[in-house]
Amino acid sequence: MLPEIIKTSELWGPLFALTIFILVLILAITTQVILQLLIRKRRKISENSIDLEILEAIKGPLVLFFIILAPILGFIVLTRIEAELWINLAGLDIWAKKLWTLIIIFEISYVASKISQVLMQWYVKKLSTSETTKLETKLLPPIKRILPITIYAVATLIALDQLNIAISPLLAGFGIGGLAVALAVQPTLSNFFAGTYLVSEGQLKEGDFIELEGGPSGYIEEVGWRSTKIKNRFNNLVIIPNSKMIDSILTNYYSPTPATNVIVTCGISYESDLNHVEKIVNNVAKEIINSSDEAVKDADPFVGFSEFGDSNIEFFVFLQAKDRIGSFKLKSELIKSIYEEFANENIEINYPVRKIKYDIQDKITKHNDKS
Repeated sequence: MLPEIIKTSELWGPLFALTIFILVLILAITTQVILQLLIRKRRKISENSIDLEILEAIKGPLVLFFIILAPILGFIVLTRIEAELWINLAGLDIWAKKLWTLIIIFEISYVASKISQVLMQWYVKKLSTSETTKLETKLLPPIKRILPITIYAVATLIALDQLNIAISPLLAGFGIGGLAVALAVQPTLSNFFAGTYLVSEGQLKEGDFIELEGGPSGYIEEVGWRSTKIKNRFNNLVIIPNSKMIDSILTNYYSPTPATNVIVTCGISYESDLNHVEKIVNNVAKEIINSSDEAVKDADPFVGFSEFGDSNIEFFVFLQAKDRIGSFKLKSELIKSIYEEFANENIEINYPVRKIKYDIQDKITKHNDKS
């Protein structure tokens, strides 16, 4: 409440309002100086501290808050003066208070948006030096873009409500419009949420060699929100919608480790000495492991016989390559070496044959009896 001498005086009332205006401006200047001193002090301690970035983010809005407050408070004082010169301003303090409320709402939303951006930016920088932050570095950028929009949208709805504008029909309209937009961009949303699932699951990362069932294969270049890019064996970039990635059976040759099993199958004739064959193949496999840069050195080879075939006794030899590409080279070297060694040892690999037993003497006897 204003003193009676101020309310009824055409001179003291405006002087009081001017005093309020000047005092609030002085408060704004003081706030600016204090915050600037705090920022300088914190900068001497650390250039990248989070509290320094927050102080720099709120300094401008806080000073602006007091600068805007000064004329509004001065005007409200003038509306309370009952002197004849200022009586026409009576009642306008309601609009000044509403304006002040709107300013507070948007000031708070602006500060909240700035602080959220600073916190996420600081968190992203902190995570950039970590090797286990793929999920965070993928999820935070879209959140960083969406969060300010959400804050300002909520602030706008609160401001409309303060102006006695019904927001229920507006929300209903947004609901219907949002449904229509969702139906229109359904493929895009499908890819977006599929990308969110791929990123959050953490099973795919850049550099992995993947293969889609009945589809392309190659090294992952990028896992995005809408699509995944892979480089195939022809050195071409293949862009796959994330929705297709989710719906397909996918093999990741780099998970859990890049090492890939190599299995070569073959067959030797029934006349072969199986123990001798096993020893030869095992020695060949060990030589390949020792000489090839593509082989995993600490994985011993394994040779076994699998079945009695129509023409050969089938066997297999197993060893490990360092990665998917290396497995093709390793398999080729192993086949060539086994073939050469079998040729040197006169071990026969039969062509597919059929042995037919035909008793010619029995047929001749039956023919003579009929005659």
